[in-house]
Amino acid sequence: MSVVFYYREADRIWQAEGKIILSGGGERMTEKKQKIAAVISVIVFMILLLPIVYLTGVNRASGDDYGYGLYTRMAWMRTHSLVEVFKGMCQTVKEFYGGWQGTWFSIAVFTLQPEVFHDKAYVIVAVLMLFLWIASTAYLFREVLCRKLGFSGWSCLLIAVWFLIISIEFIPNTRSSIYWFNGCAHYMLPFAMCQVLTVWLLRYGESYRWRTFVGILIFMTLLGGSNYQAALFGLIAAFYACAWGLLFRKDRRILLLGIPMLTELVGLVVSMKSPGNLVRGGNDFGFSAARAFQTIGSCFVHAVTDIGVYVAERPLALVGLLFLFLLFLLLLRQRQERLAIPHRLILGIMLFCLYSAMQAPELYAGVTVSKGVPNTNYLIFLLTAAFILLMAADCLVACLKKRERAGASQKGFWSVIVAGLFVCAVLGLLNRGGIKRCASYEALVYITSGQAADFKEQMELQTRLLEDDRVTDAVIPGINDRQGPLMHMPVTKNKDAYTNQVTGRFYGKQSVVSIERPVWMERYAAEYGIEAK
Repeated sequence: MSVVFYYREADRIWQAEGKIILSGGGERMTEKKQKIAAVISVIVFMILLLPIVYLTGVNRASGDDYGYGLYTRMAWMRTHSLVEVFKGMCQTVKEFYGGWQGTWFSIAVFTLQPEVFHDKAYVIVAVLMLFLWIASTAYLFREVLCRKLGFSGWSCLLIAVWFLIISIEFIPNTRSSIYWFNGCAHYMLPFAMCQVLTVWLLRYGESYRWRTFVGILIFMTLLGGSNYQAALFGLIAAFYACAWGLLFRKDRRILLLGIPMLTELVGLVVSMKSPGNLVRGGNDFGFSAARAFQTIGSCFVHAVTDIGVYVAERPLALVGLLFLFLLFLLLLRQRQERLAIPHRLILGIMLFCLYSAMQAPELYAGVTVSKGVPNTNYLIFLLTAAFILLMAADCLVACLKKRERAGASQKGFWSVIVAGLFVCAVLGLLNRGGIKRCASYEALVYITSGQAADFKEQMELQTRLLEDDRVTDAVIPGINDRQGPLMHMPVTKNKDAYTNQVTGRFYGKQSVVSIERPVWMERYAAEYGIEAK
């Protein structure tokens, strides 16, 4: 509930500054209702998170986690020195930069997967990623809604919580957004950085403080070595800030943002010039002007197509956006003045272009991408759509108020709200099957079915066997990769398979293979003092 107290204090400060403008009369009642709605929403949000967070105790590293964490684990187990761990990190970046991929910042983070330091430490992954996701979103919404647009702290909390519910529950892939360290480090960490970067760019355009500039410089430089979507987001956001400052504020100091843009471009070029990219992407990987122009045009088509996919595959997420729109209407109704948003049409076009640009890396590469890419596309869509809906709600409220001043009844506003709620209810009922695709529902089914407990028991046994120093050629019982929302890359029967190789190296084994679980129990269980089941 610390978030609630944070927003309560923010609400007190903003009201003291006189930035909250409510319609006359029932100001206290309106404020009280906002607080009640916000607190109830936080409670609902926390209840929905319970099954998701519960699985953090079941979650374990596998596959790529072992491959990227090899040298850092060896350094930590040998010396327990962070200096040696850093050397192992550099060695890993160098090896993968030459042999697999160039995203140097992501690789550096990969090497710090929690099981490098303790075999039980992977339990922090889901909590850590949810914290980064929630905190960066709350930070962005507080900046835009409270500091820029004058919403109260409780109103901001209410909006942010329902936005997060839509984001988390209907994310295309929970493995790469919550549970799998490598996927989260490559996509969710940069996404959180992009949200924080957006806040700093907004603030720098007003204050030009050096500490804000330094933060922008560091984040943008690092984004140059992360996934290409995040790097593109950083460049576009900084370009938007520069263009806005020059065209509408006539302040040339904003041109200093060219420095972090340059450092990010340098980092991005270093990433793209990696010899490992040719290994992973093939000999056709590289820059092509013709392909770049073709990609730009295709981005807008695919952006619209993706919206159609969301309507078809995640209709409840669109119902959630409609509900958010109605929430905007109710909150804006309380204000006497319109939102101070200049050049709305231009801003709306800029936001749609930003969302469309997220399609570019996948289209340009022309290869199969990881599940983190559609996650990022979805999250940027929600962010841009929410702000466009906010501007649309402000225009609708202004029109309805204008009609009321001309003598029309207030029933027009409430007719819109009732009609909207009716549409939400109907669409929700028609697409109620979509609840089964919610992150909380999937986690709950995985838990209640007994699969989570079974996976935890199997992984604890596997770790015990792999950490047995008496064994150099490990034979372990097989575990399938169908683990609900969790990411698991199982050891196979083939000792030369990638997962077998990296698992063996991580635990210092000459070889690792798996056999059918009943066979293993029959042959090896007694040797390790395990009761055959």
